[in-house]
Amino acid sequence: MKRRHHAAGMEERIAAQRVDATGSFPLEESVAIEEPLSITLNGEPWITTMRTPGHDSDLILGLLFTEGIIQSPDQIYEMVVDNDNTNIIGKFSLDPPKHGFIRSSSCGICGIESLPSSEVEAISSDGFTVPANGIDGLLSSLRSAQDVFDSTGGVHAVALFTPDGVITDIAEDVGRHNAMDKVIGRSLNDLPLASHGFLLSGRVSYEMVQKAVMAGAPCIVAIGAPTTLAVDLARQHGITLIGFARDKRFNVYAGAHRLKEA
Repeated sequence: MKRRHHAAGMEERIAAQRVDATGSFPLEESVAIEEPLSITLNGEPWITTMRTPGHDSDLILGLLFTEGIIQSPDQIYEMVVDNDNTNIIGKFSLDPPKHGFIRSSSCGICGIESLPSSEVEAISSDGFTVPANGIDGLLSSLRSAQDVFDSTGGVHAVALFTPDGVITDIAEDVGRHNAMDKVIGRSLNDLPLASHGFLLSGRVSYEMVQKAVMAGAPCIVAIGAPTTLAVDLARQHGITLIGFARDKRFNVYAGAHRLKEA
């Protein structure tokens, strides 16, 4: 498994008070860092995104791809990351209303009504299966790999997994969408991800399914619940969508044909 997340630089020790039935006492807690990253394209402001620092280049690549700004890494000629500011030189297809947008850690590019206008490859209905008796093992593997969550309790995780239940990559961030962008960003040369599924530590919103569609991944397994728009989009694009995966049970909302019984 690729372990490209490190607690250093992603969390900070913060003074706090613990209160319980016996009273209160001071302590230090590890808290996930949330900071803005301003992105400019060819010198023009594009968006400011709230994220957990670390692997910003992966995050930016994934975000540019899933928002339809680029179709391949070759369109980027230069990327300069300077602390919380990034300028990218390249050939871009810009959507003017997104200029200067602020992207919060709880939401990606909020308010999107459709997938980017770039061509989206159809997701194959063949060659990928989800072992029903292997999902609990996937969840255990995900939980054991959440290093920053262990320290802070304040970040989400997104992982890639294979049909045989092996997690091949994982990213953590205060934003679910950021974690997914980081994974997609460092997988751009391997797209489409037809032989992998996404494993999510939280709920499934429309934007998470959107990113899976853009990446060509046929499956999403999530610990949390999906939204109606997420289910609609998964069904529209033939993605297997599994939610409430916990305690050896799960719900299948779309693409049940990929489920492989024991």
